Amino acid sequence: MTLKVLKVFHIVALCVFVGSIPAHIVLGGLAQSSQGAESFAALHQAKYALTVGLTGAGIAVTVVSGILLMLSRRALLRTRWLRLKLFLMAIIVFNGAAILTPLAEQMKDMALLAIDTGVLSSNFHNLENRESFAGAINLLLILTVLVLSVVKPPLRWVSREA
Repeated sequence: MTLKVLKVFHIVALCVFVGSIPAHIVLGGLAQSSQGAESFAALHQAKYALTVGLTGAGIAVTVVSGILLMLSRRALLRTRWLRLKLFLMAIIVFNGAAILTPLAEQMKDMALLAIDTGVLSSNFHNLENRESFAGAINLLLILTVLVLSVVKPPLRWVSREA
């Protein structure tokens, strides 16, 4: 695979990953204002499918293609901005896989159960708040990574010697 093709995969995957986030937010907002358990559950099913299908897949391809691109230019590993970017990406992936995806699945399951029982679990809003907090953290980290990728700051440590 040529470097240019790999860059295209990386950019498309990044667009899918980052582009799925506003849709996730919109679906959550629509679910909050939906009428009836069926539409509420359908929106949470769509939100979960989006989380796994687009956000998860997008970040997976972004990470794999990013690693392959990085390996093609190993000298970049000596730069502090790239090291910081890799560290932040690890946090983003962990937050998405270990926190956000399971929360979306639990919320979907609770929404579906509410169709049968007629009652939404009292824990649902707690999960929703946790999802909002973890999602906001990921969004800030993603924006930081994007800025690091564009600006590529030297991140030099200031010497105390004058």
